[in-house]
Amino acid sequence: MVNELWAKLSARERFIVFGMIAAVVGWLVGLILASNTYGVAGIATYSLNYYNAGNSGLLNILAMVAAVATLVVLYLKIAPNMNITWPMPIVQILLGLTAAVAVCGVLSLLIQVTNNLPDVPVMMYVADVLVIGGGAFAAFNAYQDFTAAKA
Repeated sequence: MVNELWAKLSARERFIVFGMIAAVVGWLVGLILASNTYGVAGIATYSLNYYNAGNSGLLNILAMVAAVATLVVLYLKIAPNMNITWPMPIVQILLGLTAAVAVCGVLSLLIQVTNNLPDVPVMMYVADVLVIGGGAFAAFNAYQDFTAAKA
C-alpha cells in the first residue's frame, strides 16, 4: 500500500516528504540527545534538555507539528477514497507549512545561540541543522512546485 501511495507523489512532493522526515528526526534527536545531567558527588540530581527549554522549545514543537501537518496534507491528497475540497491550492498549503518549519527552526536556533547557555551539548545544534535543513529543502521544493503550478 505504501508503494502505491508513493507512486502517486510527484518528484517534488517526494522531496517534501524527505525534508519533513528530516525535520521530525531532527526534533527527535534534539529531544533525546541534547540533554546534560548534573549531579553532586557522582549522583545524578537533575537533567536539563537544552533543546526544548524556553521559547526555543515552543518553536521546535511548532516546527514538528507543521512537519507532521505537511505529511498529513500530502497523505490526504493522494489517499484513495478521499475527496476533499481544499480552501486553496494544495501547493500553497504545502509552501506555507514547509516555510513555517524552516522559519521556526531558524528562530529557535537564534534564541538558543543568544541565550548564552553554559555546557550546551553539540547535538542541540545538530538537531537544529536537521530541522532547518529539512524545512528549507522541503520549502524549496514546494516553491518549485508552486511556480510550476502557476506557469
